[in-house]
Amino acid sequence: MPRLLAVAFSLAAAVASAQDLETKDGPVSVRTWGYQLQRHEPVAIAAAPHDLMVVDFARHGDEASKFTSDEVAEMQRRVDGGRRVVVAYLSIGEASEFRAHWRREWTRSGRARGALTGAAPAWLGPVNPDWPESRKVRYWDPAWQVIVFNDARNGWLDQIVAQGFDGAYLDIVDAYYFWGAKAKQRDRRDGDPIDQQDAARRMAAFVVSFTAHARQVNPKFFVIPQNGEFLLNDLRHGKHPQPDDAQLAGDYLDTMGAIAIEDTYYRGDEDENNALATDDDKVEVLKSDFLKEGKVVLAVDYVNDGELVVDFCRRARADGFIPYAAPTRGLDRLGPPGGG
Repeated sequence: MPRLLAVAFSLAAAVASAQDLETKDGPVSVRTWGYQLQRHEPVAIAAAPHDLMVVDFARHGDEASKFTSDEVAEMQRRVDGGRRVVVAYLSIGEASEFRAHWRREWTRSGRARGALTGAAPAWLGPVNPDWPESRKVRYWDPAWQVIVFNDARNGWLDQIVAQGFDGAYLDIVDAYYFWGAKAKQRDRRDGDPIDQQDAARRMAAFVVSFTAHARQVNPKFFVIPQNGEFLLNDLRHGKHPQPDDAQLAGDYLDTMGAIAIEDTYYRGDEDENNALATDDDKVEVLKSDFLKEGKVVLAVDYVNDGELVVDFCRRARADGFIPYAAPTRGLDRLGPPGGG
């Protein structure tokens, strides 16, 4: 391809990736995004050039250090006087020992990796071997769901809404796949999902319920599921369909401002800068189930090598996604928007 045509194609792809997200203050055009969960301060986020930012709801991940509504508003204001979208991280598929909901008496050591005691709730599942400070949860259990949202409006989601965030960035949505396909028999109990379709149905219903709950306070509130990109496909095409599955799939899509996806192009066992290994199945389902439905696709790969960053961003834009190259998997510092 001649150089001028290549540049023109690259610019066209970048422009095509831009899309408005509705907020309580009106639509905000999103062309770039960033993702930082540690060492983030409102003044630094406010000065960042990114159109959309994903942050934790608190400086140190606990209620004692949660951001005030004024600090959230500060992060939403750009230095040029415009508006930025700011969403708060919310893990709905795992419980972590550093969060307020954790109780030391649930394990013998007090840590997530410890052996469970009789005091452990029925919804608490096995340790995540990749993140041993966390355990999977039975997200369909009402006792877990009340930790996320409740009528008293003191759940994790309720706090995020009260702080003024535009939406919630949902991690561990792919817990549905764990319970539907990967959980070992020793970790299963009566009443657990029978297959991926059943698990997908339960996850979609959970997300729909708490988004409706949040929209009672902020009608423009939306969610951004991270991963779980095959959920709609598993819900729609499983072996045990139910009459309401099509409606549930539509309601699930309606909750979303976007979907985010990790590790699509540069994948492997290293924390950062893996070799190119594009997940073609993932790309295809993101296009068919989300882009075609008008949903923004936010792609994050963990790369900080200059050439890899440029190539990742080029590939993501060409597929219609909005890229963010995260410098570290620990998400403790912010990379430039769109690769710089």
